[in-house]
Amino acid sequence: MADLSSVGVASNPYAGSTFTAATTDKNTLSMSDYFQLMAVQLQNQDMTNPMDSGDMMAQMVQMGMMQAMTTMTEAIDNSTAVSTQTYAASMIGQEITVAVTEKDAAGRETPVGVKYGKVVSVDFTSGMPTIRLENDPKDYSMSYILGVGKLDDPYKEPDTDGKDDEEDSGNKDDTGTEKV
Repeated sequence: MADLSSVGVASNPYAGSTFTAATTDKNTLSMSDYFQLMAVQLQNQDMTNPMDSGDMMAQMVQMGMMQAMTTMTEAIDNSTAVSTQTYAASMIGQEITVAVTEKDAAGRETPVGVKYGKVVSVDFTSGMPTIRLENDPKDYSMSYILGVGKLDDPYKEPDTDGKDDEEDSGNKDDTGTEKV
């Protein structure tokens, strides 16, 4: 019986989505699989029109290149993961600025401000590291980090009166120097 559970469910046709094909034994071709295919092809070739040895060599070189590229990609992915984890772990004890987000009408996280805090822990269990700030129960993805130290809020609306916040609070005199 067909699964009709998703029929009639409204979804946002403009929402971004990605598809990544999973690697399984059924959709990958290893060198041993290639050699098996080549052996079958050689056994069943037309004797009046045999397979060109140059084509076989070109196919073997292509398979070797694909295998080398796959190995290199896996090595780069592993190196990137280790670098990200090392960087995340080095953030412990640092005062950082993170983006504070809210969901917009489309359900996407949109930055609305910043939060300052000291990193007290890093969690590696979810694949990508997340950090936790002191006295804050929320976990922040590494992509939410705006910088180390206290940075100005890039999401804050500019003042309409043309004065700094410190001038508005009366902490400076007429020359712009701090009052003591």
